[in-house]
Amino acid sequence: MDIGQAINAIRKRKHLKLDAVAYDAGTDTGYLSRIENDGRKPSLKMLEQIAAALDTPVSSIFALAEGRGESAEIPDDFIDAGTDGLAVDLVQLRQSFRALTTANRRIAVELLKALERTQA
Repeated sequence: MDIGQAINAIRKRKHLKLDAVAYDAGTDTGYLSRIENDGRKPSLKMLEQIAAALDTPVSSIFALAEGRGESAEIPDDFIDAGTDGLAVDLVQLRQSFRALTTANRRIAVELLKALERTQA
């Protein structure tokens, strides 16, 4: 499932109409329809607006797109609305992280913390 399909599934699960979600997200019905039907990929800013219109965290849309349901959470401060391509990076990072063993996950977290400290 991709982002558009996840948005569509959440919208339908919540019994929301396409035009109402589009209006609340600040876009038009045609554009949201193209996103849901994989004709367009939303920017992270638009994805945040759609998530707000769905009253759903962006992380739940990512989780559903990855086949993990709507329960996985990404901390809000990890998502920078001004960064192009971050949504794709987050999905790839989460997929890679899940593939690691428990011991290697701890190592990966420590490596990320070390990288963060070097960016001062």
